[in-house]
Amino acid sequence: MTLRGYRSTDLPLLTGPWLAGELLGMPLEQAPATVVPAAVEAPKDNTVELCVLPGAAFVRFAELDWVHRRARLEIGVQPGADDLVPALLKTAVSHGFRVLNLHRLYGWVTPAAAAPVDLLQDAGFIGEATVPAGRWFAGRPVDRQIWGAVRHD
Repeated sequence: MTLRGYRSTDLPLLTGPWLAGELLGMPLEQAPATVVPAAVEAPKDNTVELCVLPGAAFVRFAELDWVHRRARLEIGVQPGADDLVPALLKTAVSHGFRVLNLHRLYGWVTPAAAAPVDLLQDAGFIGEATVPAGRWFAGRPVDRQIWGAVRHD
């Protein structure tokens, strides 16, 4: 699996039925019809690296810190591309560590949204912290977690 750089023709991939800002934004199975789809802006400067898996997903390295070599990772998967997620996660981590030469990747996870933490663990992420009532979801405050992966070399 190979990621490629974002092009303006990839704009439809940046909007979808997932929670905004999630490490692994999977389509929500029971999202209310009134929920506005999450959207990600196209990159405007060098603090964001945006890649796509054509027709299936985007991978966004946000809050890039080129001095300390870290970034917040966001992935948005389009409906019907769920089977690509395990390989996509590993490809995103590899891209961050090997292509961008980052030492740490991290992202937000909302357990109440049925985040597939087993896939995150398989890709090298570990849970680092929980923020109680850190997000409003499904009509109530829910916990949010920070998950991270560190390159050891």
